[in-house]
Amino acid sequence: MRPNRLPAIFFTLAVLLMAGSVLWLVWESREASAFKADVPKAKPSLHAAKPVVPTAMPQKPRVVAAAPPAAPAASPTIAMLNVPGSVRNEALLTFRTAEALAAFRNRAAALGLEVIGYDAKLRTARVRFRTTNALEGDLNAHAEDYAYIGPNLITRIPSLPPPAPQTDTANAGGSVPFRSQGLAAIGINGDHSAWGQGVTVAVIDSGITNHPSLANTQITHYDLLNDGSAFNGHGTAMASLIAGTDPNVSGVSPAAKLLDIRVADTNGDSNTALVSSGIIKATDLGARVINISLGATGDSPVLDAAVQYAQSHNVVVVAAAGNEQQTTLSMPAGIPGVLSVGAVDANGTQASFSNSGTGLTLVAPGVGIVSAYSDDKLVIGSGTSQATAITSGVVAYLLGRGYYVPNIIPMLTRTAEPLQAPATAVGAGLIQVPK
Repeated sequence: MRPNRLPAIFFTLAVLLMAGSVLWLVWESREASAFKADVPKAKPSLHAAKPVVPTAMPQKPRVVAAAPPAAPAASPTIAMLNVPGSVRNEALLTFRTAEALAAFRNRAAALGLEVIGYDAKLRTARVRFRTTNALEGDLNAHAEDYAYIGPNLITRIPSLPPPAPQTDTANAGGSVPFRSQGLAAIGINGDHSAWGQGVTVAVIDSGITNHPSLANTQITHYDLLNDGSAFNGHGTAMASLIAGTDPNVSGVSPAAKLLDIRVADTNGDSNTALVSSGIIKATDLGARVINISLGATGDSPVLDAAVQYAQSHNVVVVAAAGNEQQTTLSMPAGIPGVLSVGAVDANGTQASFSNSGTGLTLVAPGVGIVSAYSDDKLVIGSGTSQATAITSGVVAYLLGRGYYVPNIIPMLTRTAEPLQAPATAVGAGLIQVPK
């Protein structure tokens, strides 16, 4: 009699069915885990600019708010735009891409914002506003486009503080005036008419006017202010100290070419936006030295970026320490890598007005300096402005002799005449023309 195998067959089928069920459950569990792992990778919606995250029911997706964007470095809040020392109701906006800047310019008018100017290289727009509401709304709607938003700081030709009782009031600001260009004090004697040959120096200032001392100087003019107002004579004075050709008012490097970049008005006032654009333009036009005898009391990432752009193109930026009797340098003098210049009197003593500060490179004659001025005048003036222009002339001379840009500041600090004062007051000492 053959054995009945039906029970064994049914048992085997039951075991196989149970095993299949277990395998199906394991597979479903893995699929569910994979789905959850893919949720954070959901692509952002182009319209909402926020990630769209599927729920457990993919047919009904819901929008989950994105995490707020990280605040840009050194970015103040909207409420801090009208800080002391800034142009009222103006802002400097820097965008992450050229496309973002272009898009903002297209929508600005509809927002009630006036784009006064912009710089494509810096991806920056200078904007005037009535209230901060429109700016705040645009920042919230296009946060990913913005790299920086901050005030447009006032930048000025430095004036002199009121003289102390013991100061010689016949002189604009020091106790012992040079009453010359101060060239002998830095080692310039004899014929130097060929100094600066082949070198272009940009004078970012109040504009250069015609003057007998500059009659033989090649000057190219650019007016970024373009307000139609009378020129302040400060820029002409700086030009004469750098490259004046008149024997009575000789600059350090008479053979240098000048690039006149006007950014300051009749009163000597400018702003971070104009100065930054001036640096970019001077660099693009081939300046090898940029003289900035003006400054702001605060720093700006926009100004920093402009200086870095110039430095990356092997341009020496020379800037005035300022005349406010402060213990910090004006900007851009305080920016790393800038050749920052303070002033001394005829005795080699720090001028009473000259700012001190960490990072001061050196000092130059800055009290009772004779220079050109508007309306064919000659004047005696004092300031770190004059000291800066003299230093720019020396830099032009060195570049004309073939010195490499990275070696300029180390050489000048190494050859400077040591003075009996802290480095924060006089840097490495009084500039001397290397022999």
